[in-house]
Amino acid sequence: MRSLLLSVALVFLVGCESEESSNVPGRITKARAVAIALDAGQRNSYPLTNVARVAWRNDPTAATGGYWAIDLSGPDEDYGRFYLVDGKGQIVGQGRFANDHYF
Repeated sequence: MRSLLLSVALVFLVGCESEESSNVPGRITKARAVAIALDAGQRNSYPLTNVARVAWRNDPTAATGGYWAIDLSGPDEDYGRFYLVDGKGQIVGQGRFANDHYF
């Protein structure tokens, strides 16, 4: 019975998955934004390859309506860098974070 309930819950959660990665006209996909951030992360003295968070942030003042916020972290996810990639694929902001404090 438990496994049936777990299966139903899993199917429900998959059905509710965010559609941020879907193709929106005029906006790059989530996967492309992550690839751009990973490429930028490789250029640092200490390459960060762990994708900790990815989210689309609406911004009515941006030409593409917002930007992708991507956190790349170290092995323990306590520190890293973040990149802001607009809908056209340009990095429009970056910084670093440590213990969920952004600088």
